[in-house]
Amino acid sequence: MTAPLGLPLSAGQEAMWFLHRLAPDSAAYNVLAAVRVRTAVDRAALRRAVLALAGRHEPLRSVFVERGGTALRRHLPDGAVPFEVRELGDVPDERLFALARAAGAAPFDLSEAWPFRVTLLCRAPEDAVLVLAAHHIVTDATSQWLMLRDLLDAYAGRDLAPLPGSYGEEVERERRSAGTPQRESAERYWAEVQDGAAPATLTPDRPRPTGLTLRGATLTRPLPADTARRLAEAAGAAGVTPFAVLLGAFQSAVRRATGLDDFVIGCPASTRVGGRAAELVGYLVNSLPLRAAFTPDTTLTGAVAAAHRGLMEGLRRLRHPVRTPLFRLAVTLVAVDRLPVPGLLEPGGCGYARLRLELLDLPHMEGQFDLNVELRHGADALTLVLRYASDLYDLSTVERFADIYVRMIETAIEAPDTAVSDVPLVDRDQLSELLDLGAGGDW
Repeated sequence: MTAPLGLPLSAGQEAMWFLHRLAPDSAAYNVLAAVRVRTAVDRAALRRAVLALAGRHEPLRSVFVERGGTALRRHLPDGAVPFEVRELGDVPDERLFALARAAGAAPFDLSEAWPFRVTLLCRAPEDAVLVLAAHHIVTDATSQWLMLRDLLDAYAGRDLAPLPGSYGEEVERERRSAGTPQRESAERYWAEVQDGAAPATLTPDRPRPTGLTLRGATLTRPLPADTARRLAEAAGAAGVTPFAVLLGAFQSAVRRATGLDDFVIGCPASTRVGGRAAELVGYLVNSLPLRAAFTPDTTLTGAVAAAHRGLMEGLRRLRHPVRTPLFRLAVTLVAVDRLPVPGLLEPGGCGYARLRLELLDLPHMEGQFDLNVELRHGADALTLVLRYASDLYDLSTVERFADIYVRMIETAIEAPDTAVSDVPLVDRDQLSELLDLGAGGDW
């Protein structure tokens, strides 16, 4: 019996491979985790930790090839560990940040080399940046945090416990579901969600490019410190999750920004269902299409309830991949209190693996969608991270949308029975200035 030429890809990996082939030099699908290290680093121990990380998670030891028009994954033979140390000298913070971003943005040759790498940028004996980068075809947001934790645990000399399952088993489970009644029912549902609804997007500042460019930028908008607490209270009163409130507010913001009454957005969600997949590194995401419909009388309460229902229906079918999801705007949640390295997002960082660490929030995954809003939600903080296609939008356009979204969140918390169409998009001082301008007042 001949040996297999390679392992099959998941539906999500097949999509990633297609996009990689279209733009192999793009960094849009590089996923990053970076930390500032304020203690001395044992480089030999870190090199051993990188090897241990690759040994624990077999997708990281992969290359990707095509055979007869089919993309396959093959295990890499033993090779040089993808770890590099760079001595920078006394560079300013801005230069350090730029070099860390460049280390993460270097493209991956998925057919020839490791699909991940670790770079240590050393500015002083107790001042360095650790950049962990991987291509989206072998990772996702959750995976990147798991990789960082496992790397740090291995660095500290902790034994990495055997995984209860494997990524290959998850791919096989997905493939076995093809043709089953459950899969066919899910595919009918996904088709119905998208049928006849427009994929929402903001009005662009420039014509859409004819080719795939994947160029992007990021806007970060922290919300007031008490917003997370008030959000939890509002969600509890409505009998929904905080994410449902944020999702309904997002859809309401899209309604006001676009004028669309019936549209679809996307919601990338982790398919780690059950304990066997919880610790796995790999592409374990299904991008759920979520439909929203508005009338002139739709309130924030109604929008949130509808968002909750749509999300629950989608999550019931989470493990069945969506064929050709049609959306250009996406929203996703990162629960910062559940991150595998506790305290990393806190002001001042945290101590872990005998190291003093602070998150270095490098922009990444920019340009994948027209606009992708990541909601970083914890018990004490809420931050909006808006990644947008810079070929389409100016920063000012994204800032205006962020303003609308924040107003919808605040209204959903404080006055949820307000009609979406009645939410004021400017505050009283701005309104007074606009009225003064309209009356020919002196500016």
